[in-house]
Amino acid sequence: IAPMLALLVGAGLFFSRPAEPPPSDIKLAIGKPFVQGIISLFDMKVDNILLQKPESQWSHFAVGMLAFDLLIDIHMELLFFGAQATLASAEIDLLFRGERFGTLSTRPCPLGGGGKIKTQMAGQLVVDQLDVFQKIARAVVHEDEFTVELFSVVTVELRGTDNGCILRKDMCKTIGSARIPGVTFAKSVVLKGAQGFSVEMGALKLIDLPATEPAGKALISVDAKVTNPSSFELHDLDVFSIDIYTDDSWPKTERPAAESLGVKFAEVNTEAGFSLGKGESEWFAVQGFLSVPEREYDLVKTADVLNHFLTSRPTPLIASIAGSSQPFFSAAAKGAALRAFLPGMKHDFGGDTNIVVRAYIDLDVPVAVASLLNPLTGTTLHQYLYVALSNPFDATLYVCGLEAEVMFNGAHVGQVSLPQLTLEQAIVLPPSERGFLTPNAYPIELHATELPSLLQLLHDIAPQPAGKGVAYVDLNARIHARVGGAEPILVYRQVNVSAQLKQFSGLP
Repeated sequence: IAPMLALLVGAGLFFSRPAEPPPSDIKLAIGKPFVQGIISLFDMKVDNILLQKPESQWSHFAVGMLAFDLLIDIHMELLFFGAQATLASAEIDLLFRGERFGTLSTRPCPLGGGGKIKTQMAGQLVVDQLDVFQKIARAVVHEDEFTVELFSVVTVELRGTDNGCILRKDMCKTIGSARIPGVTFAKSVVLKGAQGFSVEMGALKLIDLPATEPAGKALISVDAKVTNPSSFELHDLDVFSIDIYTDDSWPKTERPAAESLGVKFAEVNTEAGFSLGKGESEWFAVQGFLSVPEREYDLVKTADVLNHFLTSRPTPLIASIAGSSQPFFSAAAKGAALRAFLPGMKHDFGGDTNIVVRAYIDLDVPVAVASLLNPLTGTTLHQYLYVALSNPFDATLYVCGLEAEVMFNGAHVGQVSLPQLTLEQAIVLPPSERGFLTPNAYPIELHATELPSLLQLLHDIAPQPAGKGVAYVDLNARIHARVGGAEPILVYRQVNVSAQLKQFSGLP
């Protein structure tokens, strides 16, 4: 009761009794203590903050500051003013965890007559402390919620019935107008963070680009979508540059993503005019190039990504923001890192993503069996074979070499080796090529260390009716390749590769 009495005394709304004048005769004479009390007591809740680029921001950028327009949807519950109130234009200092990072220059903000209201505060945010601004930007990206402090000395304008008050009569019982300067405006507002944006990636696509030399760069394209549960609606992000890295901490994720950057895998950009609303976004495309340093460690790590992709396993990656065409967002987001998974390749062609799909062995089965059973001739057969290769990528694949362990029914039965080839000599597989037969034969060794398995293999590839005419083997393969401008060594199992005798396959 005491604070309310103090507010009434400060209001100056006293009139003689016993005759109470009608509302239109009550002169607006509200004092500063009354207004200060109302402003001090209410809590301000932020529903949404819309960021969009101003008409010009380059004058601020030229002097090392950043500027962006804000439109803030807020709701609050105030005591009643008895008039229509407006928070005049103000310069509000913004602080994050006790450190000031900028000034919000607001336009007049209507407060109604008090009670429960929803309103908007519009203005321009000018950032002059970039180091603190980057701290709050990280909070926006990663945290569940955080607090921002606002402080200013403002002016409150009040209008009675005869000065444009458009409120109901019971809320506007005064006449005249008043301008109350020197009112302290100090608020703490709780804002929601994006919790890492929950990035979801679509399938990787590689597309050849026109080039004057073989095995040039390919365009890499990945669709993505994010979920934004934060208080911020981010318009005019424009073009974002993103570096994609392997995750050096996986499977442990206690270390922050920004401290877990492995090998840079690709450099991509969003399309121009990119914006990010609240909630789950639509799918959007990022495009760029494979970008792998020419070091063995980096090539191996890049090959790991492609090996996971080709074997339909998700790959943990980190998207690190390299910058934006908008200086405001570039300063805010540069260095922010988000974890995501690249999904494995879908089996669109024949149920697998093999590069080696068929083998045609030049071999006489009876002679081979007799040789293996003769202890004087050794336990290794040296033969030749032709292979049919496929390209699971949407870009040209250059095969420069292959070593593979041949497995049959889980047992080691042989070794295949294609010689190392220069780029000019490489086997060229056009995009999505299926079953390209190599023009040359390559050596294969058949080992009798698991003799029953090897004899069964020879029995199966024998022509009918003696055998089945075909057998299926797995290859633990190392394929030296070039694709999209990178030269990874693809190490993954080629499953269910068909093996046949060349002389019964119809090949010349």
